Amino acid sequence: MIHCKKQPYNSVWVWADSQEELGLTFMRFQEHYESPNPLFKNKIFTLGQLKNYYSETYGANTYHIDWIGYNFPSKVLLPFKQGLFDPLTIEENRLLDLFKHRHDDFYIIGAQNKNVLRHELAHALYASNIKYKSEIDNFLDKHKKKLSKTTKYLYDKGYCKEVLNDELQAYITDNEDTEIINNTCSSIIAGVNKIYQKYNTAKVKK
Repeated sequence: MIHCKKQPYNSVWVWADSQEELGLTFMRFQEHYESPNPLFKNKIFTLGQLKNYYSETYGANTYHIDWIGYNFPSKVLLPFKQGLFDPLTIEENRLLDLFKHRHDDFYIIGAQNKNVLRHELAHALYASNIKYKSEIDNFLDKHKKKLSKTTKYLYDKGYCKEVLNDELQAYITDNEDTEIINNTCSSIIAGVNKIYQKYNTAKVKK
């Protein structure tokens, strides 16, 4: 089963009875939103196609346990609601049922614990606050050359160019990834965190 709770930045936190269930729930929504593969990003595809791609690329179909956090705007639900991804899985139907009476714009987060939730809430802040997004983008764009190693690391993890700044600010501010910490200039880490603290109002609770 999946559960949800309202969070800051007009977002909703969804968690499941297991990490595997959460991954199975979110994998097609997430890849439709931000896949680095043009066959999936903003496209209609089957679960089998995604599983085959992941197996061929990474050696096994372990997407649902490799990725522990998920985030996307509610507009991503629309093609699933319209039946374009038919047949839906049991898990996908459960997620749609959670929000079947909502027709507004909001942000959806998938996470099993508060540490992951903290990271995903940074995405919700970036998506909901134009001033925060603008300051982060301007700051990161000024330091592109110094971020080359960090950028490569995120591309290798499977992120696409369109979400690069969003992922940079989330990874830098959550301070959990040692590769990010070790490969990113301390002045950039300090600068991003200063902007984040200026706008952050989230108090993570469950």
